Amino acid sequence: MMHIGKLAKEAGTTTRTVRYYEEMDLIQPEYRSEGGFRCYSEEQLDRLRMILSLKKLEFDLENIKTILEKQCHHETGGQLAASILQDLNGRLDEINTQIAHYEQIRTNLTQAISSLCDCLPCDLRLEERLCPTCEVLYNKSCDCIPFFHIQPTTVLQNKLDAEKKPPISGPATVEKSTAHRDRPLY
Repeated sequence: MMHIGKLAKEAGTTTRTVRYYEEMDLIQPEYRSEGGFRCYSEEQLDRLRMILSLKKLEFDLENIKTILEKQCHHETGGQLAASILQDLNGRLDEINTQIAHYEQIRTNLTQAISSLCDCLPCDLRLEERLCPTCEVLYNKSCDCIPFFHIQPTTVLQNKLDAEKKPPISGPATVEKSTAHRDRPLY
């Protein structure tokens, strides 16, 4: 028999964790001594190690409890293995879904970083910056980043349309920024 401190140390966890698992009905002491100390057997140590190994696979405590209860409901090791295999495959499916989600976020972030790097040499004042007319974005055929690239409102679009038409009194000269042409490679 061992007290809670030795049990926790042997399993590689803390006494606080053991007490919490006891509150959650995942593990119970074999008995309590006359002084009220929790006393655990090797079986409880094995059970605690199982709980911790499932926790490392990020099973929640309710699922861990269900998996541990399966030990009482199967007659053979093969039946138990088949049942637990379903739980593990389900967890693997969840992880694969999360990985796909995070890979999409990584792709989106990489594209956003690339697009913003192209904007580093932009020397236009913020109020003059109309990204939909930007040669870099236009030639690159990339998506604008909504939180950074300015989309012209109807008023600004009308202003752009008016600037494209030559004035009645004479020819217009429109200077385009060439700042984007000498952009650094990242």
